[in-house]
Amino acid sequence: MEVFICIMVFLFGICLGSFYSCIGYRIPNKISTVRPGSFCPHCKEPLKWYMNIPLFSFIFLKGKCAFCKEKISKMYFIIELLGGILFLSSYLYFGLTKEFFITITLISMLLVTIVTDFKYYYISDRVIIIGSILILGIYLYYLGFKETLFFIASAIIMFLLMWVIKILGDKIFKKESLGGGDIKLMFPIGLTLGLINAVTSLLISSSLALILSLIMLKKNEENIVPFGPFLLIGTISMLILSYNGISLL
Repeated sequence: MEVFICIMVFLFGICLGSFYSCIGYRIPNKISTVRPGSFCPHCKEPLKWYMNIPLFSFIFLKGKCAFCKEKISKMYFIIELLGGILFLSSYLYFGLTKEFFITITLISMLLVTIVTDFKYYYISDRVIIIGSILILGIYLYYLGFKETLFFIASAIIMFLLMWVIKILGDKIFKKESLGGGDIKLMFPIGLTLGLINAVTSLLISSSLALILSLIMLKKNEENIVPFGPFLLIGTISMLILSYNGISLL
């Protein structure tokens, strides 16, 4: 039974990963997430059902469109694989607990944001709103209204804190220091972790971004480092640490 659940969680993860790759392309390009069906971004030809099987279609098609033979972005395959691995890892680590459902919600937000922020420097309001609603619903179900109020207050404080940091950063660097999406992301992050752990996750995120930005800036002529994925990675990391009773502050 346990093996069956693991297989189902992995398959669920890769299927959602495929969907997240799709909406990660469509939302910034103002294309409906419902219609039309899947199509090649190069030749616009509608894809057959067997060209949409997560992981396997990319392998069987050898990373090329079946119609125009243009290369399919490896990002699709990577996001699908990450979806399966991260969902399965979350289940194996947390089991079917509150933390599992919170984590896969954050992973879902992360996978979409990886596509939109790294490729288009864009963080979707829809992703933030839906993620926040799901996290709020999970806490209300497991913790009740009174305890959830604490996390709502933390979310508001973290949002305001990030907004103040942006204002100060803009004045110091004489240019935009943080995007609006980064500020909005602090709401679901504060909602997830509470105030102290959310601040800690921000420190983790900033450290990761600083390290990786040294590599990215050499390849990025605009000198822009997408911060959204780092914020969510820091949040997931802090959720795992707090689950084990570890606090960095």
